[in-house]
Amino acid sequence: MTKNQAIGVFDSGIGGLTVVNSLEKELPHEQFIYFGDTLHMPYGDKSATQILRYSEKIVEFLLSKKVKLIVIACNSASANAASSLRAQYWQQVHIMGVIRPVIQSIISKGIQKIGIIGTETTIQSNIYPSLIKEYGADIEVYQKATPLLAPMIEAGLSGSEPLNETLREYLSDEQFTDKEAILLACTHYPLVADKVNEFFGHTKQILDNATPLANEVRKYLTEHDLLRPEHEISMEGNYRNEFYVSKYSTSFQNTVQTFYNGPIDIQQIDIH
Repeated sequence: MTKNQAIGVFDSGIGGLTVVNSLEKELPHEQFIYFGDTLHMPYGDKSATQILRYSEKIVEFLLSKKVKLIVIACNSASANAASSLRAQYWQQVHIMGVIRPVIQSIISKGIQKIGIIGTETTIQSNIYPSLIKEYGADIEVYQKATPLLAPMIEAGLSGSEPLNETLREYLSDEQFTDKEAILLACTHYPLVADKVNEFFGHTKQILDNATPLANEVRKYLTEHDLLRPEHEISMEGNYRNEFYVSKYSTSFQNTVQTFYNGPIDIQQIDIH
């Protein structure tokens, strides 16, 4: 591995762009190669076997791009495929998921009661309560599957009344009432974080995976002497990054343009 190699990031669709956005803020001199598996989106209703199969193909693609690190910017894939991928590819590349960094952050914040919303697959995996217990933390956890949100966000409905109504229905669960914080355990959900915060009257901490993960990536690169030197920063800024999808969609294009304030080249490729 060398400092000037890119960082690979993948998700089932547009959600991982929220992770890339945080990574770029923390590591503005790095290059990122992003793959959104929009053909199979959402991963939240797929089996663990399917998710692992899709993820293996994406990892192979990112390895062909000579990346120095792979970030799984998807809770469903992190919960169901990360361990297997690390065991399979450990000699070739380090693979980092989105779950452990945010759990460590939650524990460090001293949060005692937390509500978690995520896809069906993530919630059913029980990965968050299991890892919190593994770390020996005494935190009361309430989880709720919110399966309609990611597909609606992916379809570009973030500002729509149908999504607002769906979100209100999910968040009206009385189990959330006494929780200090709400974890958005899907990388699509930060795109509606303001709506979640507004629903709860700005009375709860609204957390997501992106910032803790970005901090962990910086820590890993620093410890392994893989941080790209600042003098290597491209004069073209974020346009040096590469974006790939398994199926082109206008909603993906629009979301990318929102993050980068202008047109970005997105390539559709068949890796499956």
